[in-house]
Amino acid sequence: MAVICIDAGNSFVKVALMQQSTVLSQAVIPVDDTAQLQEYIESLPVADGAMLSTVSQPAEKMRNWLLPKVPLCMELTHHTPLPIVNTYRTPETLGKDRIAAVAGAFALYSGKNVLIIDAGTALTIDFLDKQKKYRGGNISPGLMMRFQALHDYTEKLPLLAPAAHSHLLGDSTESAITAGILNGIIFEIEQYINHFQENYPEIICVITGGDTIFLEDKLKKRIFAEPNLVLIGLENIFNFNLK
Repeated sequence: MAVICIDAGNSFVKVALMQQSTVLSQAVIPVDDTAQLQEYIESLPVADGAMLSTVSQPAEKMRNWLLPKVPLCMELTHHTPLPIVNTYRTPETLGKDRIAAVAGAFALYSGKNVLIIDAGTALTIDFLDKQKKYRGGNISPGLMMRFQALHDYTEKLPLLAPAAHSHLLGDSTESAITAGILNGIIFEIEQYINHFQENYPEIICVITGGDTIFLEDKLKKRIFAEPNLVLIGLENIFNFNLK
């Protein structure tokens, strides 16, 4: 079964044709490029269904583009039945990308304890236990947000971008910013991994999000990278709702 999955975030819209957790075709389009988004969706082949998750685009507009392609189009909301048990106290405030990533982790690692690290605009840490219960998670600023915040909330600190390599300590203002932010986010992620590995020795740690490629080789802990985890989760949720 082929499913068109759309993850419309704050900066980009990811569109993919999915089948059995595999991406058959994919595009990443800026949220403000509506024409390119419509053109790509309309270029996709006929599929068995579509699953939408959107925080930035009108769902009705995308649904109209999809209807000639699919017999069934679903939208992820906090009312949507899930293949996992959501124990979040305020499900209506839970980011759709977060719960979709958890559903993706369940699709790939069913029956396992999984720590899901999403390194995007924000850095989110979420935990799915082996009884398929989503136990919640944490949110902190993402990599680029940290650079932007240092620049925006100080008088003299420059706006920098992540460097491919950084020392432990900087020897100039620029290198101190780069080292502070890069080491800070790596230490943060590794400490979460340390804590969960102490309590769940067999836990699987998976990283996703826009900064995955930049961060994965800098993390010393064993971690799996899956850039398409949210899309895999959307496909999993769609298939679950067909049962």
